[in-house]
Amino acid sequence: MKLARKFTLALVLLAVAVMAGLQAFQVNRELARSETDTQHDHRLLGHTLAGSIGKAWQLAGESEALTLLNQANRFQEQVRLRWVWLDGGPGSGFAPALPPALLLSLRAGNDGWLMDESTSPGVLRSYTPVFLGRRMGAIEITESMSEQEMHVRTTVVGTFIATAALSLFFLLAAMAMGRKLVGQPVEQLVHLAGRIGEGDLTARVPLRRERGDELTTLAVAMNRMGEQLEETRARLATETAARLRTVEHLRHADRLTTVGKLASGVAHELGTPLNVVMGRAKMVSSGEAEGDEVNECARIIFQQAQHMTGIIRQLLDFARRRTPSRAPEDLSLLAERTLSLLKPMATKRSVTLSQEVPPGFTVEVDSGQFQQVLTNLVMNGLHAMNRPGTLRVSSQVMRATPPADVGGPEQDWVRLDVADEGSGIPADVLPHVFEPFFTTKDVGEGTGLGLSVSYGMVRDHGGWIDVKSEPGRGSCFSIYLPPGKDACQAAS
Repeated sequence: MKLARKFTLALVLLAVAVMAGLQAFQVNRELARSETDTQHDHRLLGHTLAGSIGKAWQLAGESEALTLLNQANRFQEQVRLRWVWLDGGPGSGFAPALPPALLLSLRAGNDGWLMDESTSPGVLRSYTPVFLGRRMGAIEITESMSEQEMHVRTTVVGTFIATAALSLFFLLAAMAMGRKLVGQPVEQLVHLAGRIGEGDLTARVPLRRERGDELTTLAVAMNRMGEQLEETRARLATETAARLRTVEHLRHADRLTTVGKLASGVAHELGTPLNVVMGRAKMVSSGEAEGDEVNECARIIFQQAQHMTGIIRQLLDFARRRTPSRAPEDLSLLAERTLSLLKPMATKRSVTLSQEVPPGFTVEVDSGQFQQVLTNLVMNGLHAMNRPGTLRVSSQVMRATPPADVGGPEQDWVRLDVADEGSGIPADVLPHVFEPFFTTKDVGEGTGLGLSVSYGMVRDHGGWIDVKSEPGRGSCFSIYLPPGKDACQAAS
């Protein structure tokens, strides 16, 4: 039930209770007044007849006095008159059956009343004492209460109708006022709360400040809340945009740092095809190559130029700033492309890169960001290997429960492992490896942003990075990503 209806119903019930109480009090008062008036009338009639009966008794005797009393009954339809003896005189018909207390009061000369309820609707009997020498009698006045009962019934019905009419009028008036003063303002506030909950922070409630009630105060507070939320959202949007720009700058800076580290390996990788190109070009220009040899030299120069162009294009693609865009990617191709870029550096350190990712593992990622993550992990593994060995990149689908910062139930994940045979990570350092600017490398060899940026990019893709390491036996960094639609089929 709505608040306005509850408020209206409470007021109506209270008003009905008050009016019913007042009407009941008024009816009881009318009944008491009616009974008092009847007794007063009986007293006046009794004393009037007592004088006449007493004088007739003295002048004409008992028979004439009783005849006069019987004649008086002819003019009374509701009231009946009868003579009774209070001293138990002769004739059982003139001896009234009265309570002893009332009988003693009458014998003392006091008027008395008795309500006989043995019959419905009841009979009022009034007694007026009459002294006749040594004897004592009384005039009994009997009146049925049927008219009084009819009067009471009429009064009750009229009171009920009046109370019902007033209650109905009050109900309609209270509903109209409750709707206007409570219902409509509350509906406006509920509508405002709903729009704010849906994200429309420009919604406001029109105010009538002249009312100055609690609902107006609440509306002012909610309007102010909407304004503050709108300001806060605008500020958060600005701060978020600035934060995203900063994060993107950090990622790009980390990418450029990686490019710088790759430069020496790329330069070494370009050295061999450049020497071939120079040698073949010298043979053509000096005339050493003749006939079909010239065509063979041109073909070799073209192949080596394509090889160098591919190497440079890979490096440029890796370093280029672009808008993140996710699309289904084959994990095997991403790993192969990344390892081919890092192969010169691995060869320089006498490390073999083993690509063990089976084809068909599909993940929805931004290829540039994922390649940057994998490059950082492989380069860290290469730096940790101070002796010849093998760095393996493998993948599988497994069930895992995400950590607390990711959240979610246990489910299937695509796990990409980068395992090296380096010196490992000490136990006291392991909890801090993903912290920004944390590094164990010498000054100038690392910024401490690589793993932090990589973890952030993987978190943006709905996954996380885990690490296991044993000092002296190497480390294994595991990237967990939500599987694409074909990943589970490929794994099975």
